[in-house]
Amino acid sequence: MSDRAGGEAAGGEAALTDSDVAVFGTSGWLSLQQATTPDELDWLGGIYDELFESQTGSGAGEFFDLAGVPGGAGPQLLPQIMDPQLKVPELGGTRFYDTARLVAARLLGVAGDDLAHFSHMILKPARYGHETPWHQDEAYWDPYFDHDGVSVWMPLEDASVESGCMRFIPGSHLGPVRPHRHIHDDPQVHGLVTDDVDERQAVACPLPAGGISVHHSRMVHYAGPNRTDRPRRAYIHVFSVPPRRRAAPYARPWLDMRRFEPPGASREAAE
Repeated sequence: MSDRAGGEAAGGEAALTDSDVAVFGTSGWLSLQQATTPDELDWLGGIYDELFESQTGSGAGEFFDLAGVPGGAGPQLLPQIMDPQLKVPELGGTRFYDTARLVAARLLGVAGDDLAHFSHMILKPARYGHETPWHQDEAYWDPYFDHDGVSVWMPLEDASVESGCMRFIPGSHLGPVRPHRHIHDDPQVHGLVTDDVDERQAVACPLPAGGISVHHSRMVHYAGPNRTDRPRRAYIHVFSVPPRRRAAPYARPWLDMRRFEPPGASREAAE
């Protein structure tokens, strides 16, 4: 891997106003225009490309296609790498990470050191990158626990509606986790989708390279297919307060309950 070209520690642009926090509480998402430096963005892009080209983590189940059947024929439609910082520890010392943690701590109302964390990278290949269907991140998470978390999503190049930027249903985080099913109703496909969505309420969130959107773990959201001639590369940090054990698990039939045995919390995610 290449040497880190990181920048300064996270600065003033990471600070949120009281108005920002109030908007997030009501709508469940917000965006900021810059979370890293141009040099660090270039460095992250090189690391990202190396990890995907080598399919890092495939043997350990940390590299997989969110929209495809494991071992299926054809190209990867929506490949994902879980916790890339375990392979490249320098990723945990970036301005992006520091900014994301500061923002998450303010929105969740806890100290940064009290946050649980995992990260993932999702690639939408040029011209055929699959949509990420409507879903809630928490639908993937361990049903033995109550969760409260946020995802901090950053594109490594400009993210447009055409390339698959994020779209949100404002206020949807205030409700419960909705019924989900596997993409194509195929339990071999990792990705989930909820049909309980009024798309007329959706708000698109185009972002410049290095900008971030932040959404709550119960936010209903979507990212469209990539119809452009460039890949859409996204890097996501997920922070949460320590999960709280429930007396009985949530009934979420789309999950294979055998994957979830107390007391751990799942790292599984979609963007």
